[in-house]
Amino acid sequence: MDETDQLALGGDAYEERAWDDAYRFLSLADEAAPLAVDDLERLAMSAYLTGRDEEYLRVLERTHRAYLDAGKCHRAARCAFWLGLRLVFRGEMAQAAGWFGRAHRLLEREPDDCAEQGYLMLPHVEQHLASGNLESAYAAASGAVEIGERFADADLVACARHLQGRVLLRQRRTAEGFALLDEAMISVTAGELSPLLTGLIYCSVIEACQQVHDLGRAREWTSALGRWCAKQPQLISFSGTCLMHRAEIKRLSGAWQDAIDEAQQAVERLTRSNNRKDTAGAWYQLAEVHRLRGDFDAAEQAYRSASQIWLRTAAGPCPVAVGRKAHRCCCGHIPARHGGDDRPSEAHSAAACSRRDHVGG
Repeated sequence: MDETDQLALGGDAYEERAWDDAYRFLSLADEAAPLAVDDLERLAMSAYLTGRDEEYLRVLERTHRAYLDAGKCHRAARCAFWLGLRLVFRGEMAQAAGWFGRAHRLLEREPDDCAEQGYLMLPHVEQHLASGNLESAYAAASGAVEIGERFADADLVACARHLQGRVLLRQRRTAEGFALLDEAMISVTAGELSPLLTGLIYCSVIEACQQVHDLGRAREWTSALGRWCAKQPQLISFSGTCLMHRAEIKRLSGAWQDAIDEAQQAVERLTRSNNRKDTAGAWYQLAEVHRLRGDFDAAEQAYRSASQIWLRTAAGPCPVAVGRKAHRCCCGHIPARHGGDDRPSEAHSAAACSRRDHVGG
């Protein structure tokens, strides 16, 4: 089979969302002759969606350079943004800052406005959220929405609008916040967004629902995420996170064995895709269920795994301590809660381990 055939098969597989096939055929075509920049982008995305994290970064960096060589600074800046965002999710903050800085510098040279300016406002939303400056966070998200609408960039509009919703939830403006989240999710469920933004927004919105203890919404969106993943059997990146959310819902519903099964599968898939933050969350799910079932040795081991992985994410203080405190109370025969309900408070939800006010990872 020659390079042209491999390329055609890779393109067909990509359109059919057969991500592993797309990665394999496009990689073979690239070995025969360097891919054009559009096909490099498809190869990078296929790598991401099949959990090949290092390959995703390597190919996306090649794509960035190819756009630079072609004089397409806007597209090169967009690649730099995605490189930076992925490195943030990996906890590699210095490298992430370098890529964001390069993206800003590239756009400073350009005379015209572009959608990429809106994408580069998204890290500012995160910074303001982290520092508690909610008004500035909302203003940055609103600016990104405006740019996305001006350039008809559906991914940017949905991402920024859902961040507006998350800021409002932080401000305890729950009805307004959920109105924006639900609006953003219409674009997700209608298939209007790229696979990457679809998965990221699904995960972020589910986390937002869990943070304010709207388990009905969390359950509804988790089911929708599960259906989206099921339509793409070769998808790895978001299927593990979906399993983690499903494990939490099973745990809160008292279906403990199902929760263990889902969490174990989540650990396997998330480890494969190098998603440390959600891997820690999946281990935490396991720990919580083991604690509730009275298997304290298994719980302690799972808590330890969650803590060790979380510390490598550079994502801030580890909320695993909440569960471990309850676990040690149990081990010391001190009731963790009163009133006969041995389920942990929803405020201490295990997925807190993976929750940050960002677009997911």
